[in-house]
Amino acid sequence: MELFKFDYDAIEALVGTRTGSYKGLDSRALYTSREDFESIFSHSLVTGTFVDLGCGIGEGCLLYSWLYPDRHSIGVDFELSRIEAGLKIKEELKLEAVSFLHQDLLQGDIPLGDTYFLYFPTGIVLDRILSELYQSNRDFRVVAIESHGDLFPRLEKENWLKLVATIPLKSERHHPMAQVYERTTEPRSSSLGPFELSFQEKFLLIEEGDIAWLGESYGLEWTHDDRFELLTPPRTIYWNQVKEILSFDQIDVKFRRALEIRRLGGVTVKTLSSEITGHIRKVIVRPTFHLEISSGEKVEWSHIVTITQGSILCYDSSSA
Repeated sequence: MELFKFDYDAIEALVGTRTGSYKGLDSRALYTSREDFESIFSHSLVTGTFVDLGCGIGEGCLLYSWLYPDRHSIGVDFELSRIEAGLKIKEELKLEAVSFLHQDLLQGDIPLGDTYFLYFPTGIVLDRILSELYQSNRDFRVVAIESHGDLFPRLEKENWLKLVATIPLKSERHHPMAQVYERTTEPRSSSLGPFELSFQEKFLLIEEGDIAWLGESYGLEWTHDDRFELLTPPRTIYWNQVKEILSFDQIDVKFRRALEIRRLGGVTVKTLSSEITGHIRKVIVRPTFHLEISSGEKVEWSHIVTITQGSILCYDSSSA
């Protein structure tokens, strides 16, 4: 019997294209099945207030309230159309113990709960969730289903989370089991420092051979061992190459303009003898101040006459 009736196509037609919305993804991949939720909810460790972080249309929260009317459930999602779909079913079935929050998980507080559910949060969103949960200093459990193939390895790095149970799943996933973790009293390892930076606006001084250049921490994504992917600029780095972590106002004034221009996207860099069009990749600060462009060319900052983006003048050496 279909308990909750959703018009998935109508809901998804209203979903935006922002990264993390997974617009157009088949509902069977986008959402956890009712059968799997029932298996999870019947486990003895899944108790108290249930919080689905990235709940979509909120089927899990609705089902939890339907099965356990005396327990509270909270769904959080940044896509308004999905939240509104869940609210509609809540009102139709008069499920008073369900709450839905239209909220970006990169901002705002994580709701207090006893059991947190993770399926699709990845990258910087997952980093912030784990940071906030650790700092809450509360006892709780985390139930996770592997969505992309890298969630469980990421959770295993959190030394303060202990794997205490597995729950068989009926739907085909990257891993046949949901995993249940408990918060422990162990202090969070200092080696997890990079994961605190991925959702912050910091700058990384990176040494490669005889050069040092500035990358941005926001969007930093762990891939394996000591290896990370930068968003700005798009580069693979190893954490042992990072020598300093800086705020913008700690950076020498002469480098700041180049960092600001890099964020603009494609530009044209003119010197007295050349014109290069592309994206600024590396802002190299040692041994000399120069830029690496996406074309592979490098240009000394002191040789640059102007930097433009279309008709907009971004930098003019004559007025610097």
